[in-house]
Amino acid sequence: MKKINILIIEDMMLTAQKMKRTLQLAGYQVVAIASKSEQAVEVMLHNDIDLIIADINIKGELNGIQTAQLIQKNFNVPVIFLTSYHDDSTLEEASNVDFTGYIVKPYLDSHLLREVKLASFRFGLSDKIEPIHLNNYIYDSKNKTLFKDTKQIKLTKKEEQFLHLLIQNKNTLVSNEYIDLILWHESMTYDENRRQLLFRLRKKIPDLEIQTIKGQGYILNV
Repeated sequence: MKKINILIIEDMMLTAQKMKRTLQLAGYQVVAIASKSEQAVEVMLHNDIDLIIADINIKGELNGIQTAQLIQKNFNVPVIFLTSYHDDSTLEEASNVDFTGYIVKPYLDSHLLREVKLASFRFGLSDKIEPIHLNNYIYDSKNKTLFKDTKQIKLTKKEEQFLHLLIQNKNTLVSNEYIDLILWHESMTYDENRRQLLFRLRKKIPDLEIQTIKGQGYILNV
């Protein structure tokens, strides 16, 4: 398995070092700690970063949200926000960034590791590079793309995430609750949303057997 390279953007060094220790003990690679936006951009230019954990309230010309916006203009990298606030205005500002989760201070180590693990599932950060053969399809787990006869099958973002989740857990039941957690970011969703998503996916990839276990979840049988 590939180690996930993480950039921490945090101007409170004690917090950053504690986070670094927690992540490294869990097997992640913390490439750098940046206290300002300029340092963060410099790290991105010279390193292969898979995930950013950014404090929203860093000091300097740009805050954490603005720094993440600047980085995502040039790099396709997911962001987890760290914040002392849990209010609508903060979340509204953060919505301008393609962020995958947020952690409210003070946080438990288990919460931090949970968000990082969820991000790794959503974006396939820890996948092996080798393509996966599924009946008549070839799946590129790094880029979450599916091919049939060398032709890429176009999927929406939700379809990509759903398929990736099923492939990661092939021949195993993936519960409705876990699907909701990964695809809708901890929000409960209507059963109809899942059914419609599955209906569209089955139309696009009819040669894959996705079994419905009523009231429980789904299994990709391969």
